[in-house]
Amino acid sequence: MLRTTILALGLLASTVGVASAGLMEDAKAGKAIRVGFAEQEPFIVTGPNGQLTGYEVDLLKAVLSKMNINAKLEAVPTQFGALIPGLQAKRFDIIASDLYIRPDRCKLVAFAEPTHFVNDGLIVKAGNPKGIHSFQDVAKNPLLKIGYLVGGGPIADHAIAMGVTKEQLVTLPDIVSLLAAVKTGRVDAFLNPAVTTQSTLKTANDPTIERAMPFQQAIIDGKTVQGIGSYAFRLEDKDFVTEFDKHLLSILKSGEVLKIGEPYGFTKEDIPSGSPTTADLCK
Repeated sequence: MLRTTILALGLLASTVGVASAGLMEDAKAGKAIRVGFAEQEPFIVTGPNGQLTGYEVDLLKAVLSKMNINAKLEAVPTQFGALIPGLQAKRFDIIASDLYIRPDRCKLVAFAEPTHFVNDGLIVKAGNPKGIHSFQDVAKNPLLKIGYLVGGGPIADHAIAMGVTKEQLVTLPDIVSLLAAVKTGRVDAFLNPAVTTQSTLKTANDPTIERAMPFQQAIIDGKTVQGIGSYAFRLEDKDFVTEFDKHLLSILKSGEVLKIGEPYGFTKEDIPSGSPTTADLCK
């Protein structure tokens, strides 16, 4: 009995030791870094060979390289709404999925410095038969509906701020479902970040849908609304984030980031260079 108890305690201590190791220690030791994501072009997708690709992936690799971390990136796909709960539950070590930096989220995760700016875009039926070119156009007609991804509350808030009612908003779990909803008329438009919208249409290569152009951005408190996103880590991994940010900012400020972003449709206007800061956005 004594031997069994000692053995059990030994195993428990071993388990606790593994659980308490932080991301910095694990990464420096060469352990795989688990990347949680919801597929969203051009930020992050899984390629034909199962490898991750996209702006957030290439930028992440560049930062890790400057940190002298050669850890393998292990893909952990999930739905957008499950990203933060999955990170907190330690299903993965980092979120790389166009997650906007917001004060409420800053209480739950540790954001890196901003990696991209995002405007809003709409996918509609070809020819834009309902003539949707702004959120106000939707607000004027209570029969119109806008679909968006589960967990995409901030982008829906833009619509609500411009007069769209909650009854006009429909959440669906993934891009495939939303495109189908537009084509069948379940929703009149699919709301998503503009740069993602462009990539989604390119991939779909479907002549029955198009991007609503032009599209007037929401204006709140006299300012044009713009989403600002980045990577997110567990709060207890702030030592990793501090080191990560140092190298991320060097890439952003040097202009090296443009070489990473241009193949995915990003321009200089889409990429921050140190301002605003995460601290500003978390207030």
